[in-house]
Amino acid sequence: MKIRFLGQSGYIIKTEKTEIMIDPYLSDSVNRIAGRPRSLPIPINPQDISCEAVICTHNHLDHLDPDTVAQINDEQLFITTNEGKAELNRLGKDNVVSLNIGESTVVSDIEITAVFADHTVEAFGLIVKAENKTLYFSGDTLYNEKLFDISQYKPDITFICINGRLGNMNVKEALMTAKKIGAKINIPNHYDMFASNSENPYLFSENIDGGNLLEFNKEYEI
Repeated sequence: MKIRFLGQSGYIIKTEKTEIMIDPYLSDSVNRIAGRPRSLPIPINPQDISCEAVICTHNHLDHLDPDTVAQINDEQLFITTNEGKAELNRLGKDNVVSLNIGESTVVSDIEITAVFADHTVEAFGLIVKAENKTLYFSGDTLYNEKLFDISQYKPDITFICINGRLGNMNVKEALMTAKKIGAKINIPNHYDMFASNSENPYLFSENIDGGNLLEFNKEYEI
């Protein structure tokens, strides 16, 4: 399996058979709409996206980005929340599957399960299972002890938000949550895209056993 970090909460996951994307923010729409410019270069052209599924964990601009979506081909499969499906339909995308918390779907050799998240809009985290690995992506979520139940999935790796603003856990809360979940490797995210909504990722990765930090726009094999 190969995992590429796209910045914020965005990832590409590639198995031998399948490629999926999670929360690709590949434009500057937050700046256009809300006056907050992105701090990172756009790593890939949305027009080049051709994968088995694009997953949007909730309907916020940096997770379900209308400017990115507009450039993706109309046949592309999207997986998202009920609110996200309504927004994607409004944007002209019809190949959309919505998941409620606890529901799963299979895309080729990848099993995707929506898990609890506590955010300012309808949202989910993700359990992604493939090639004998279990990954947990928090998406955007506040600290909530219900997140500790993610431990039942026995994830090998967590990817967890740390920015502490706008409906997300701060570093201390992310550390507590990661330790309760109990994965061997824990990777911080959602700290790098906007200067006004950032955090030092080393505050997380240097204070947790198994901590790791994925550098922007690099690809890793696990």
